[in-house]
Amino acid sequence: MVFVKKYAKVLNKRNISILVFVLCCIFGVLICSKIKHAETEARIAHANQIANTYASSIEETIHHSLSSTNTLAVMVHQNKGTVANFSKLAKYMLPMYNGAYALSIAPDGIMQQIEPPLQNKGVENHDFFEGKDRVKEIQNIKEGDLQFLGPFKLIQGPQGAVGRLPVFLKKEDGTRYFWGYTVVTLQLPNAIEDVQLNNLVQNGYAYELSGINPFTKQKEVIDASKEPLTENVISVPIQLHGADWSLKVSSLHMPTSLLKIVSIFLVIILVAGLVTWLTYLVLTMSKQREQLNSIAMFDPLTNLPNRRLLNIKLEDFIRDKDASDYIVVCYLDLDGFKYVNDAFGHEIGDELLKVISKKLLETIKKHDFISRVGGDEFVIVLNQLQSLEQLDKILKRIVDVVREQVVISDNVINISVSLGAAIYKIHGDEPENLLRIADQTMYQAKKSGKNRFYIAQENA
Repeated sequence: MVFVKKYAKVLNKRNISILVFVLCCIFGVLICSKIKHAETEARIAHANQIANTYASSIEETIHHSLSSTNTLAVMVHQNKGTVANFSKLAKYMLPMYNGAYALSIAPDGIMQQIEPPLQNKGVENHDFFEGKDRVKEIQNIKEGDLQFLGPFKLIQGPQGAVGRLPVFLKKEDGTRYFWGYTVVTLQLPNAIEDVQLNNLVQNGYAYELSGINPFTKQKEVIDASKEPLTENVISVPIQLHGADWSLKVSSLHMPTSLLKIVSIFLVIILVAGLVTWLTYLVLTMSKQREQLNSIAMFDPLTNLPNRRLLNIKLEDFIRDKDASDYIVVCYLDLDGFKYVNDAFGHEIGDELLKVISKKLLETIKKHDFISRVGGDEFVIVLNQLQSLEQLDKILKRIVDVVREQVVISDNVINISVSLGAAIYKIHGDEPENLLRIADQTMYQAKKSGKNRFYIAQENA
């Protein structure tokens, strides 16, 4: 009070007004700078989340196409080194693997049967070991070690990539020998058409998908937007059996315009509440940090955890597992979801995904875990399962819940799910192996008629 009375004459209306104006200007500049920085960080985090999502989709799409070599290898094993009616079998398989340019088998590493034959005459009798020490090369081949080479210009003409799986058979004395390769040839960028990278431009991002040519060691662009990459480029590596691919994404727009900064500054001056704006800043920054964490770990459409959080939780479950409990990884893929999008539109499709997500959340227990890992793909982790005798009943309940009729905006929708399950320790010890085996088992369920669940075989 003494201080106020002493300086009351000095702190007149004019001087106070000037002081408030100066303080508002100073704090206005600081707040604008903070908001601009936070918005830039949020934009970068969103670009990072989008880049990781699309990179995962590319990995899944390519891995799905490469799985065709496993199917051919099974046929080779079953027929003890021959594939009867190869042409008929390959014609049946090719439509199942979008972007597959050709399927072939190469006994002793020599391309002998290839489908379709007409457009691939140039690679008929191609020797993978040409110009190399055949004996030494075969000695270095590891059984089950799928080799993926690309991108490079195919002998047939277009840019592409090749996946080849070494196949080993047993002799009568029980020793194993190298039989040859099962091979899938992919045309790029057709093989990743389902990923729809061009949607990135519609969302305000430029992109470039590239890989290192395994022969020239030079970078080759597989697909890119017309708009060039700008500042703050996010680069995400893509894991494809040793092939060096990467997806780069950057924003097409500047995070904050000058007009927006001026508008915020004027609002701060008009409000003239220093304490209020300091509080607003703290709350805004705190909320933005939470949004950054949410963007990195959760699917924006369904609010379910994404693949990154799934990997973290699955490792936690395995680490904290009781000796008597079981962990079961369930890979789900909706049957006919593409038809729903085509028939009712993507907005109805998105609403259906939200409804299915809610149903699945209500079906599992609180210590279980659910994640959306792709467009219409989910992963459920059954944790702390006390007995495998319960498993069939639980999986049937999940399939039955998804099959229940759904009504969205007066549209009656019937959909089902194919589910594959893998059990920790029985089918694998690592999260990546459990997810892969569950995914393969899900495709077996889908090929067997859909709307069902399969549990992986113990020798998977």
